[in-house]
Amino acid sequence: MTQAPTGPLTATTLSPASDLAAPGGLANILAATRLLLGAWDATLNQWGSTATSGPVLTPEQALQAQALRRAALPASDGADAAFRHAPDAASPPAQAHAQAAPAAQATLSVQMLDGLQIWVGSSQVLDLPRGKARALLMYLLLHRRRPTSRARLCTLFWPEADAAAARNNLNVILHRVRRQLHDPGLLQCSDDGYQIVTAGEIWLDVEQFELQANLGEQADIAGLTAQAIAHYEVAATLYRTDLVDESEHERVLIARSQLLRDQLNQVLGRLSGLREDRSDLHGCLRTTQRHLGLDECNEAAHRRLMRCYARLGQPQLAERQYRQCVATLRRQLGLNPDAETTELYRRITRRESI
Repeated sequence: MTQAPTGPLTATTLSPASDLAAPGGLANILAATRLLLGAWDATLNQWGSTATSGPVLTPEQALQAQALRRAALPASDGADAAFRHAPDAASPPAQAHAQAAPAAQATLSVQMLDGLQIWVGSSQVLDLPRGKARALLMYLLLHRRRPTSRARLCTLFWPEADAAAARNNLNVILHRVRRQLHDPGLLQCSDDGYQIVTAGEIWLDVEQFELQANLGEQADIAGLTAQAIAHYEVAATLYRTDLVDESEHERVLIARSQLLRDQLNQVLGRLSGLREDRSDLHGCLRTTQRHLGLDECNEAAHRRLMRCYARLGQPQLAERQYRQCVATLRRQLGLNPDAETTELYRRITRRESI
């Protein structure tokens, strides 16, 4: 798996809190986010995977950087607004790898989980609207480890066209892709098929999301809660939107998109649970609201919100959450809440300790 273009992150990189939290707009946000995206590097160092010349950034410092990044953003309106919105996107890969050591810089940086954005070196390229050219480029990037044959591409993207028409369509689309990349050499053709090839590293947010989610799970299983939270947080931050929608042009990527969404669902569930266990109730609220946004019938998420509100001294919000749960389950599934959910509601209405 290709590593993020950040390089080992040392504690000497961490600016004083006052520097990051002070008004400074995008520069402060990017600085804090770079620290967050480097948290996984620090954890790998702690596990003995690499060595650095200075003390590495700890997961706790990574979480501090995340908090500082949030503090640099404008406050949202409304008491619940902060809980409804997804975490802010990570800094663009081009901004992140620009701070890395030259050997770790990525030749090509690709963001797919916030729309399709591509950087060649430090220059952003690409102006492809949703359609087959965009979907084809995304497919080749996601399957770049080996060439994809012309026949397979024709079958995937033009399954109902005859062979000649499909080949012609493919040639037209490939020409558009090469032109948009501003570097014809990136898309190479051989006897085995087509492949995205660069002299340096390729940074892909999809791969980083999967890596962070997997590292979080490993740390979680090992009981390394702080590290697990740091990895899960980075994964959740990287995932801004689904890989693709359900348009006809992007149907070849729908299965991969659903797998990523399922993985996000697991990440948010574990992250919210770990935060609740550590009594980080505000963090738990933010994460659980986003988790519930993936599946509004997730009764466990409704209960977690109810518990958080109750423990924060806002039983009326917990009761409102229960009513929302009841209405949603009846509307979507024609069901009533589980006994566990109803009993929690009764305890809250009796103002019992939760």
